[in-house]
Amino acid sequence: MSEPEPNHEIVVACLMRQLYGFAQGLSLNEATLRDIVERVIADMPLTPDDDRLARARNWMLIASA
Repeated sequence: MSEPEPNHEIVVACLMRQLYGFAQGLSLNEATLRDIVERVIADMPLTPDDDRLARARNWMLIASA
């Protein structure tokens, strides 16, 4: 298992903060939001945050359906 990058938790917290209101609007809890953010970061390690946010929003819409 690979070690996460040193600022991983900072990136997670930043993305979660930006997505929190959207998650609330979809009635997603914090654990679900964290899981989605963690998976997006794992799938898109070198991608800019704007692209990660877009992917996370799509996954959040799917999760809320």
